[in-house]
Amino acid sequence: MGYISALVIWITVFSAAYLFFDIRQQPKVAVVEKGMMRGEVVIPRSSDGHYYVRGSINGYPIDFMVDTGASVVSVSKEFSRMAGFPKGVSANLATAGGIVSGEIISGQIVEAGGIAVKGLSVSVGIQGNMALLGQNFLRRVDVIQSNDRMILRVREKE
Repeated sequence: MGYISALVIWITVFSAAYLFFDIRQQPKVAVVEKGMMRGEVVIPRSSDGHYYVRGSINGYPIDFMVDTGASVVSVSKEFSRMAGFPKGVSANLATAGGIVSGEIISGQIVEAGGIAVKGLSVSVGIQGNMALLGQNFLRRVDVIQSNDRMILRVREKE
């Protein structure tokens, strides 16, 4: 009987530890709150070292991982289907996992943390649920990275 009690206690302890660390590993997704400075979003660094921000494409919500190495905003085929994207131009896409077949859809409205950019191309074909916020969006805003946070700020008109 003592072995069963010890086993139950160990299973309970390990389950609690697993749940604790699993919750801590979830990415921190920056969400713009009312009252924040208009035209700026502060994104905390997540425990995995990346920056995540809530946004949308053509009004359809998605969480982006900020990817300074990605040329364009990228989404999965599943997201494209759910969001009702039009058919794009076929393309071979270079991803971290290699070349994949996909498509490029132009003229999209991409919003990240309340900052919207119109007329962007979006590549469709990456794997997973997270979209990548690439350079075609990032080069239109000021990107400041310091002290485990990233700030995206609407660029002042010159």
